[in-house]
Amino acid sequence: MSESAAPQNAVDPIKDLARTIYIALAGNTYAGAPTGGPDPKALAMLAFKLSDAFWQADREINAVAIAEAKSVATFTAADLDFGTGSQPKK
Repeated sequence: MSESAAPQNAVDPIKDLARTIYIALAGNTYAGAPTGGPDPKALAMLAFKLSDAFWQADREINAVAIAEAKSVATFTAADLDFGTGSQPKK
Protein backbone atom coordinates (compact mmCIF):
# COMPACT_ATOMS: atom_id res chain seq x y z
CA MET A 1 0.00 0.00 0.00
CA SER A 2 1.21 3.46 -0.71
CA GLU A 3 1.69 5.80 2.16
CA SER A 4 -0.11 9.09 1.98
CA ALA A 5 2.00 12.21 2.13
CA ALA A 6 2.05 14.06 5.40
CA PRO A 7 -0.23 17.09 5.40
CA GLN A 8 1.64 20.29 4.72
CA ASN A 9 1.84 22.80 7.50
CA ALA A 10 -0.21 25.90 6.89
CA VAL A 11 1.93 28.88 6.09
CA ASP A 12 1.52 31.77 8.50
CA PRO A 13 1.47 34.89 6.32
CA ILE A 14 2.88 37.09 9.09
CA LYS A 15 5.81 34.73 9.66
CA ASP A 16 6.41 34.43 5.93
CA LEU A 17 6.43 38.20 5.44
CA ALA A 18 8.55 38.69 8.58
CA ARG A 19 11.10 36.22 7.19
CA THR A 20 11.27 38.16 3.93
CA ILE A 21 11.62 41.48 5.77
CA TYR A 22 14.30 40.02 8.08
CA ILE A 23 16.36 38.71 5.17
CA ALA A 24 16.21 42.11 3.47
CA LEU A 25 17.04 43.99 6.68
CA ALA A 26 19.92 41.66 7.56
CA GLY A 27 21.31 41.82 4.04
CA ASN A 28 21.21 45.61 3.98
CA THR A 29 22.51 45.94 7.53
CA TYR A 30 25.35 43.44 7.60
CA ALA A 31 26.51 43.41 3.96
CA GLY A 32 29.74 45.32 3.69
CA ALA A 33 29.62 46.48 7.30
CA PRO A 34 33.14 46.46 8.72
CA THR A 35 31.90 45.98 12.28
CA GLY A 36 28.92 44.21 13.75
CA GLY A 37 25.67 46.11 13.63
CA PRO A 38 22.42 45.71 15.50
CA ASP A 39 21.61 42.53 17.34
CA PRO A 40 20.09 39.94 14.95
CA LYS A 41 17.34 39.26 17.48
CA ALA A 42 16.42 42.96 17.47
CA LEU A 43 16.21 42.86 13.66
CA ALA A 44 13.95 39.80 13.87
CA MET A 45 11.66 41.55 16.35
CA LEU A 46 11.53 44.60 14.07
CA ALA A 47 10.71 42.37 11.10
CA PHE A 48 7.77 40.81 12.98
CA LYS A 49 6.48 44.22 14.08
CA LEU A 50 6.67 45.53 10.51
CA SER A 51 4.97 42.41 9.18
CA ASP A 52 2.15 42.64 11.70
CA ALA A 53 1.68 46.35 10.97
CA PHE A 54 1.49 45.58 7.26
CA TRP A 55 -1.21 42.94 7.72
CA GLN A 56 -3.24 45.19 10.03
CA ALA A 57 -3.12 48.05 7.52
CA ASP A 58 -3.99 45.65 4.70
CA ARG A 59 -7.08 44.41 6.57
CA GLU A 60 -8.20 48.01 7.23
CA ILE A 61 -7.67 49.09 3.63
CA ASN A 62 -9.41 46.01 2.25
CA ALA A 63 -12.31 46.44 4.66
CA VAL A 64 -12.80 50.01 3.44
CA ALA A 65 -12.52 48.95 -0.22
CA ILE A 66 -15.00 46.09 0.25
CA ALA A 67 -17.47 48.40 2.03
CA GLU A 68 -17.17 50.97 -0.77
CA ALA A 69 -17.68 48.32 -3.45
CA LYS A 70 -20.76 46.99 -1.68
CA SER A 71 -22.26 50.46 -1.32
CA VAL A 72 -21.75 51.24 -5.01
CA ALA A 73 -22.88 47.90 -6.40
CA THR A 74 -26.03 47.27 -4.43
CA PHE A 75 -28.29 44.73 -6.05
CA THR A 76 -31.55 43.32 -4.78
CA ALA A 77 -34.08 40.93 -6.22
CA ALA A 78 -36.47 43.88 -6.57
CA ASP A 79 -34.19 45.12 -9.38
CA LEU A 80 -35.09 42.08 -11.50
CA ASP A 81 -37.88 42.22 -14.04
CA PHE A 82 -38.86 38.70 -15.06
CA GLY A 83 -42.14 39.76 -16.67
CA THR A 84 -40.65 41.06 -19.91
CA GLY A 85 -38.26 38.18 -20.44
CA SER A 86 -40.92 35.74 -21.65
CA GLN A 87 -42.73 38.04 -24.05
CA PRO A 88 -41.97 37.63 -27.76
CA LYS A 89 -40.22 40.42 -29.59
CA LYS A 90 -42.35 42.40 -32.03
